[in-house]
Amino acid sequence: MRKLKKIEVLRELLNENISILRCPVCKKSIKSIKESSVLCENNHCFNISKKGYVNLVKNNAKTIYDKKLFESRSKIYEYGIYDELSKEIMDIVDKYTSKKNANFVLDVGCGEGYYLNQLYSDEKINSKCKLFGIDISREGLSLATRYENSILWSVSDLSNLPFENGKFDIIIDILSPSNYSEFTRVLNKGGVVIKVIPDEHYLKEIRSKIKDKIKKDTYSNKNVINSFKDNLEIVYDKRITYKTNIYNLEDFIKMTPLTSGLSKEQINELNKCDIENITIDLKIIVGKVGKS
Repeated sequence: MRKLKKIEVLRELLNENISILRCPVCKKSIKSIKESSVLCENNHCFNISKKGYVNLVKNNAKTIYDKKLFESRSKIYEYGIYDELSKEIMDIVDKYTSKKNANFVLDVGCGEGYYLNQLYSDEKINSKCKLFGIDISREGLSLATRYENSILWSVSDLSNLPFENGKFDIIIDILSPSNYSEFTRVLNKGGVVIKVIPDEHYLKEIRSKIKDKIKKDTYSNKNVINSFKDNLEIVYDKRITYKTNIYNLEDFIKMTPLTSGLSKEQINELNKCDIENITIDLKIIVGKVGKS
């Protein structure tokens, strides 16, 4: 049997899930999947990429997240530095999908797709979950689609999710912005948001080296947590903190938005710094729809 091309797999996934998709322009349902495009009821047309993702935005926004950042982040993941976080995410997803045979899970700001691919590789989770990943960056999604899987990837806007109301059981939001009005719109009753945010010591070694070059040399997640509480009922939280070997400082420097405002000369100077260990300090919060 001939192996399906990425675009063919994507067309199958789009047809299987056409009922949960909606047009980001007019909010009408998607009516048909063509050879290389998606059409809504009002004939708004969106391209299907040969790389294995669908472009569900009309105008691609500029972003600081470029190909080099995603490639460096992929290398960091390969070193196993975020394995503890990945395991925690998998345990939470498993817990909140235990009561149904078919669950819909959306990763917003999925980037290069590491966490969704980890979920897909877990046989238990894969058997009961349909996985969706969105990001505004085509560069990130181009890396996400490297692996053979049945994840539906799309270029999408966080503030205008291309999905019908109440279709998802879980939204995963890892070190990305949030849009709670859209999250609660697409989540079903009792659905949850798994949000991961930096805690105060996250990458503190890098932050301390560039403190005179950035707006804030310290970090507080208090406002982020308060915003989360205003929109969702917190049902679980956990802090993950540890020090890890650097492996490659250049990859850490490239993968964090902390350094996005630095000049090439400043980046080169930072690469020469004597940093042997990096602090990973993250907070996981799980919030449930239906906050009274």
